[in-house]
Amino acid sequence: MAKRYWIGRQRAALTMARAASSAEARLIHYDLAGRYSVKAASSPPFMLPRKSPATEGEAEALRLPSPRRPDGECR
Repeated sequence: MAKRYWIGRQRAALTMARAASSAEARLIHYDLAGRYSVKAASSPPFMLPRKSPATEGEAEALRLPSPRRPDGECR
């Protein structure tokens, strides 16, 4: 159900982007369509929960760097 909702929102955003009168409005609608597509892809059944990443490389790819302060120190 959620996947269908996000795909509908994506299609509506793409339609609005095609009908937009300015480049800025078109860009905003294309950006929204991309975000809706990510939401649809992350809805079940595509993203089934797992306890841990399958491989060590996948775990490293999913690790986010720690934020740094302007002086270079880690928080």
